[in-house]
Amino acid sequence: MPLSNTHSPADALPVVGIGGSAGSLQPLRSFLANLPADTGAAYVIVTHHPSGERSLLPEILGPQTAMPVQMVAEGETLLPNRVYVALPDDGWIFYRGQLVRSRKPQEHPVTHLPVAVRRSGPPHSIDAFFRSLAEEAGHRALAIVLSGTGSDGTLGIQVVKSLSGMVMAQDPDTAEFGDMPANAIATGQVDYVLPPTDMPATLTGYLRSQVHRQAALSGHQPAIPPGLMSQILSRVRHRTGHDFSGYKASTLTRRLERRMDLRQIPDPQAYLDYLQSHPEEVNLLFQEFLISVTNFFRDPPVWTALGKTLLPAMLQQAARTGQEFRAWVAGCATGEEAFTLAILIRECLIDWEQVPEVRIFATDVDQAAIEAARRGRYPAGIAQDLPESYLRRYFSAENDTYRISREEVRDMVVFAEHNALQDPPFTGMDLVTCRNLLIYLERDRQERLLGVFRYALRSHGLLLLGPSESMDHQSEAFSVVDKEARIYRVAEGSLATRLPVMPGPSRFRRLPYEALTESPAVGSVDSLSHSVERLIALQFAPPAVVVNDRGEVVYVHGRIGKFLEPASGPTRNRLLEMARPGLRAPLSQALQRASGGDADHVSREVQVQTNGDTEPVRLEVQRIRMPTALVGFYLVAFHPVPDAGPASGSVEARDPATNIEGTVGDNGDTEARLKRELEALRQDKQVAVEEMRAANEELQSMNEELQSMNEEHQSMNEEHQSSNEELEAAKEEVESLNQELRSVNAELRNRVDNLTEVNDDLKNLLDSSHLATLFLDEALNIKRFTPAVQVLIAVRPTDIGRPLSELTTKLRYDTLLADAEAVLDTLVPKEVKVQTQSGHWYLLRIQPYRSTRNVIRGVVCTFQDIQVAQGVARGEAFFRAVVDTVREPLLVLDSDLRVVSANDGFYRTFPLTPEAVEGNSLFDLADGQWDNPELRACLLEVLPRQQAFCDFELSVAVGDPEPAHLWLNARRLELEEGTAMILLAMDRQRSAPEP
Repeated sequence: MPLSNTHSPADALPVVGIGGSAGSLQPLRSFLANLPADTGAAYVIVTHHPSGERSLLPEILGPQTAMPVQMVAEGETLLPNRVYVALPDDGWIFYRGQLVRSRKPQEHPVTHLPVAVRRSGPPHSIDAFFRSLAEEAGHRALAIVLSGTGSDGTLGIQVVKSLSGMVMAQDPDTAEFGDMPANAIATGQVDYVLPPTDMPATLTGYLRSQVHRQAALSGHQPAIPPGLMSQILSRVRHRTGHDFSGYKASTLTRRLERRMDLRQIPDPQAYLDYLQSHPEEVNLLFQEFLISVTNFFRDPPVWTALGKTLLPAMLQQAARTGQEFRAWVAGCATGEEAFTLAILIRECLIDWEQVPEVRIFATDVDQAAIEAARRGRYPAGIAQDLPESYLRRYFSAENDTYRISREEVRDMVVFAEHNALQDPPFTGMDLVTCRNLLIYLERDRQERLLGVFRYALRSHGLLLLGPSESMDHQSEAFSVVDKEARIYRVAEGSLATRLPVMPGPSRFRRLPYEALTESPAVGSVDSLSHSVERLIALQFAPPAVVVNDRGEVVYVHGRIGKFLEPASGPTRNRLLEMARPGLRAPLSQALQRASGGDADHVSREVQVQTNGDTEPVRLEVQRIRMPTALVGFYLVAFHPVPDAGPASGSVEARDPATNIEGTVGDNGDTEARLKRELEALRQDKQVAVEEMRAANEELQSMNEELQSMNEEHQSMNEEHQSSNEELEAAKEEVESLNQELRSVNAELRNRVDNLTEVNDDLKNLLDSSHLATLFLDEALNIKRFTPAVQVLIAVRPTDIGRPLSELTTKLRYDTLLADAEAVLDTLVPKEVKVQTQSGHWYLLRIQPYRSTRNVIRGVVCTFQDIQVAQGVARGEAFFRAVVDTVREPLLVLDSDLRVVSANDGFYRTFPLTPEAVEGNSLFDLADGQWDNPELRACLLEVLPRQQAFCDFELSVAVGDPEPAHLWLNARRLELEEGTAMILLAMDRQRSAPEP
């Protein structure tokens, strides 16, 4: 049954965009082969393809699916259950239900500043298509990233996700080239990571869930009842500490429905039950509610208006007064807007003699987005949003990504996790930007947030809002500066409002768990049974505590003073800090095993030090699975273990009259006790070291958060205290950067020395080989040559970089340049014998020059002297011709009397084949007819004594009825290689000797 009506209007048509690059052909085949033909969606494939060449994808993919597969036509309306192939040459985008080419040159982000010419063409065609698909289709947009190199598609999927679309990525382990899906997954915006064969089933289920939900809406059923929405938001608030009750219901409903579609749960009540049984889904829903997508120089006219006069004037005022220019970017997401402001400020300060101090505080509630912003690494697709001059000046390219590289820009920005609606605000700000956050809030929350911004701004400070936001509230506190750009200024004579009541820091404020704090009302029906159950538990259940996932005690049962004691200092409820000696190490290990998923129940026996003695205790740590309200907590129980022997007391408690044997026993007990205490202390020390190491790592990532906390404290205390702490942190950062710079310089010197040594080794190797070698670059210009080349080509050291065609050669070979070009074009090596004008022979080999990264960088020509080899070859040919002309049988024997060769006269005389003769011993030929002891003795004397013999008579059967008489002659045959052989001649024509 089809998932949707094929005649549905275009505005309800789901569109699936599929992006891929190298290695994506096989995933596309697998995807289409498993995809039903009646999903009701249109599929658009955008892959990287050589420019100007025809694509064969429709012919290749057509047999894999029952759906029609066709190339995209300009202006054609997309139809359901069809597959379209779009080549990236012209940058296809989705617009009003059609695929059209985008040839419009993009506008420079900041037109009043000098910028370089933008890059031509659409280098990230998948990003461009995904962006247009998200803006046009909204929640009906589905993006799939398949195998490929680079990061194309990474920015596009973030836009798709921000507008409630769905994103899939191929499992990098199944991809031939995993860069594209891996970069997409790293953004945290991918909903499904699957092999291509599993994608169709998940995609079909997601589309089916959307169809069912649309059918429910058409029946005038409420999307999500207010009561259920309140319960869902309560779950999110209890787990994350963030309250979304002030967000617009339409926004929350749309994003909640998307999570329901992803889980394929059409009923809101069923989804609430799913949240209660799967706490990890609450975190995913929290991320769904956050809108953490932006880009550099978003809405270029706004930045043009800000940077033309307003920002320079404020910076000049700060420079004259010696004040620090302070800006707050609320809802900074992954940092693009904060760095945009920093770049704009840096461009304004170019060539200024007096530069003010600048500090930009960029905050967001999404901790993952803040961590990404701190890294400052972005996909290569940002080149479409930035001038090339900015990329060169403020970014460094790293593996198809760009990283903020200028320290004066990166150090200008402080990132911190902060909730503008709940946490204390920053103060003394000259500029506050809050773009596209107010539109998601209800009216009362908008008024509160605008009041917070007015409290944070100095007099004459600027407020920058998003294009869809306006100053309907707080009109008396702000005046309009640029209505189109949504820039407002603190009104003249406006007094700072009182700070609204803030709920408190969200990241430290967690509401108590109801299941642990609720108690039955006095006098209720269940009060008696509850009291009895509590009494029985106190009498028979072991002492225990319940801790959360951060190791904090939230509930205590029984008397635990023998196992836990409060630590000195401020009151804290961390379990490990209260553990007595001997208990801390095993308790830490057991909690780690239980929280890491290795085991739900961990039990072990430990020795706990209590009041100067040790006591055996069986420790149990159990992950709580039931009831649902306690999921995510851990139960830690302490079971006393009865001691089999007498208790070991102190030495002073012993009877002085104890005999010697008793003293020895006491010493043994004391020694055992001391060993147990020593072991407990060692384990505690190990745990303390591990905790300190983990704390140090956390402190490194919390450095910028501490600066933010200092700023929050400044709003309630004195402002200069925070400034001093920031200066101290800056000093430490400078010292750290100096140390890193020294390390980098030392490493660079080491690498330069190594490179120099390798270069010297290579030069000595080439010079010592006496091999004429010529290196040419891609344009066939001289790169390098050995001194031996100068004998063949008129080249000098000053000719480095000259074309080979301008040099004269001493070769009778006019096609050297043409052959080098052919090898460079075809990458097929060439080998040819060449002769100098004086008649000297060389073997010329031309082969491609490949770098260590398998990149062709030119050709290499080597000339090998083969004059001696040519002479040997001619001599061998001459000798063979003479031997084959002689009619008498001739054999050439080696020192082992094996036949090296035989002439044609031998084979005409004897009925033998070369396979039966050559390589075999003379005495094995023709069934041993030459195996004569006297002949063997004569032949063995030829080589060592340089003797020859003549007219040795031997009878051999040659095929005639009677044996033939042969007269054998042998002599030593000298060769140029220093070896010697025997030439054996046979004569059967001579008459018998007279008696």
